[in-house]
Amino acid sequence: MAATFKVADLKKCSDIVELYNEVTLQLQRKGIQQWDYPWREDIVKEAIDRREVYTAELNGTIVGAFWIGRAGHFSGLRVEEGSQYLSKIAILPNYQGHGFGRGIVSFACTLAKTAGKPMYLDCWAGNHKLREFYTGCDLEYIGDFPEEDYFISVFKSG
Repeated sequence: MAATFKVADLKKCSDIVELYNEVTLQLQRKGIQQWDYPWREDIVKEAIDRREVYTAELNGTIVGAFWIGRAGHFSGLRVEEGSQYLSKIAILPNYQGHGFGRGIVSFACTLAKTAGKPMYLDCWAGNHKLREFYTGCDLEYIGDFPEEDYFISVFKSG
C-alpha cells in the first residue's frame, strides 16, 4: 500500500485531530504517555496555517499525520541553521505495520535534502523498538540527551 503525502488542508483539521486523539489513546493504553489527550484543535489549526502539518492518505482517506518544522536544539545540542524537525508521527492503528512510517521518514528526508538542510527527529531513549526503526531508515544516531526527567535519542538525516 502506497500512501500519498501532502501538506494538510485546513478543511481536514477535525479529521487530523480525531486521528491524533485515536493514536494518543492507543499509546496511553500501552502505558506510553507521549502526548496529552485530547488534542487541542486550535493548536493543530495554527500548525496547519504555518504549513507544518502533513497527511498520509490512502485512496483519499487520512491514515496518518506528521509535522515538519524548524529544528532548534535538543537539550543543548545545537543544530545547523534552517534544519528541519520531523515530529508527531501518528498512524491509525489499523494501518500500522504496513510501511507508512518508513514512507513518512523517507518523504521528510527527501524534503530536507531538496532544501539542502538536514532533518532531525527524536524519541524517548527507552523506546528501543523505535530507535531500531529509525536506524533501519538510515538515520544517523546522534546521541541521548536529557529532557526534563528523561532522555531522548536524537537522529539526523544525511
